[in-house]
Amino acid sequence: MEKIKRKYAAWVSYAGTSFCGWQTQKQKDLLPSIQTTLEMALLKMTGQQIRVIGSGRTDSGVHAAGQVAHFIIDDRDWDERVLQRGLNGILPRTIRIVQVKSVPLDFHAQKSAIKKQYSYYFQQGPCALPHLEPYTWWISKKLDLDAMREGLRYLEGEHDFKAFQAAGAKPGPTVRSILETEVAFLSPGFPPSLATPFGLVRVRVIGSGFLKQMVRGIAGTLLQVGEGRRPAKDFKLILDSLDRKSVGPTAPARALWLEKVWYPENVGLWDNPGEGKLDGK
Repeated sequence: MEKIKRKYAAWVSYAGTSFCGWQTQKQKDLLPSIQTTLEMALLKMTGQQIRVIGSGRTDSGVHAAGQVAHFIIDDRDWDERVLQRGLNGILPRTIRIVQVKSVPLDFHAQKSAIKKQYSYYFQQGPCALPHLEPYTWWISKKLDLDAMREGLRYLEGEHDFKAFQAAGAKPGPTVRSILETEVAFLSPGFPPSLATPFGLVRVRVIGSGFLKQMVRGIAGTLLQVGEGRRPAKDFKLILDSLDRKSVGPTAPARALWLEKVWYPENVGLWDNPGEGKLDGK
């Protein structure tokens, strides 16, 4: 009898604070990874050693609202809802499976992805709100959003982003395409009574792919522009330089979120953050 193989895609949300990042690490003294935690939950639920592949490797402390992962289960056709509920009953509360979907065997969470969206959140106001502190970077000085928008426009299109790649990253191609950018001021939303004088500056970037710590390097440089410490046109000079030393400080990981991953329409994934433009259309 032919062995049954079923591939599933999972929409995963997590708070990255207590994890060493997405990828399993060899060092035993590190915090657990998201990948290892998911694999252990699948082992407990199915009795199988199952490899989980994510759409991207978020760094230590980085969060996700729209991470996508895939895995294969042998010898049984699991109900999608049973998998979703069962895994959430095993996983720590810092990781949630939003939805599970059966997908074709040729689907790959990373290789099938078309584009991704990351957002970086600066908190604005007279002090840092404690309930937002683990997920944002509080900046006391009012940021110049127009200057930040101007700076981001220099990054749109296809460029060599070597300057924004983390020092010590593995050698490889550094050309990437930034498809859309946006800087917006948002109400923190919870509780509603704190809509003013508090707020969030959300920097959203959609691209075909991202280098290690690329968005955090962009965010650190944008902060300098927003505070008036360097001109927006410096982004053009940084790209041309290909020099990491020309980039601003690497922004803290805690304010970075992987929010959306897009796939071809014929994959048939759920109606989720992986579809639509910045405005949701």
